[in-house]
Amino acid sequence: MAGSKCPICEGLPRGPLCKTHRRELAKTIHGLRLGLVELKRVERREVHYSAGNGRGAHPAFAPAAIDISAADLYNQVEDTLQDAAGDIGLWAGKAPKLIERLQASMGRLADAPNSGRDYRQLTNACRRVKLRTTPPEERIIHGHCLNPACGRELAGVQEDTMVTCPACGSTWAVAEVRRARREKLAGRTITGTPTQLARWVKKTTGVPVKAQNVKDWLRRGQVLAVSKPGKGTYECDMSDLLQVVETVHPGMKLTA
Repeated sequence: MAGSKCPICEGLPRGPLCKTHRRELAKTIHGLRLGLVELKRVERREVHYSAGNGRGAHPAFAPAAIDISAADLYNQVEDTLQDAAGDIGLWAGKAPKLIERLQASMGRLADAPNSGRDYRQLTNACRRVKLRTTPPEERIIHGHCLNPACGRELAGVQEDTMVTCPACGSTWAVAEVRRARREKLAGRTITGTPTQLARWVKKTTGVPVKAQNVKDWLRRGQVLAVSKPGKGTYECDMSDLLQVVETVHPGMKLTA
């Protein structure tokens, strides 16, 4: 719609989506189509991904026939799909049919008065499904919630462009969350061997960095460092280390 402002770009509650966010919405709907199939497998216990910290548990009672947390998430996402479909006059009870009808009506969904709300809710739903169906070792840490009253650590997956805080409900661009993390650490240094530096990056970002990766970054000048007393010990700017791992991630090819 000529002259209208995109509610996602401008932070507005209403209005038609811009071309970029129309594409992102289509990718989100497609992601939900694939993700809900996998989530249903988790619900049926055909596959198992930890919803928590990945450590094993020893329940006092026999596990339920289905994964209740996965079933709850599936139902919540189905409700979100129903809300979005209802905004453009589509009615179909179950998630697969809802997604099929939404994919056939992307133009109407992007132009709907509540397109901004639907975009945010569907994006968050897709992210929650992706996170629930991603093995713990493949999840990464984007940074911390930008809400000054919150500050909760925000985890996700490599495809995330937006992230919603599970504590306060605020939604942020992943790029902004990462930028804030780098700015907070700008000027602060860390000293250690490549193995120790890689361990810090892994702890901070969740990205499985190896010592050889750090050696390569130092050799190529991607991370500026000062050699310190002690064999193979370097002092590096923390934000430089984060910058390089975020630049090559997602999809970075890490050496063993």
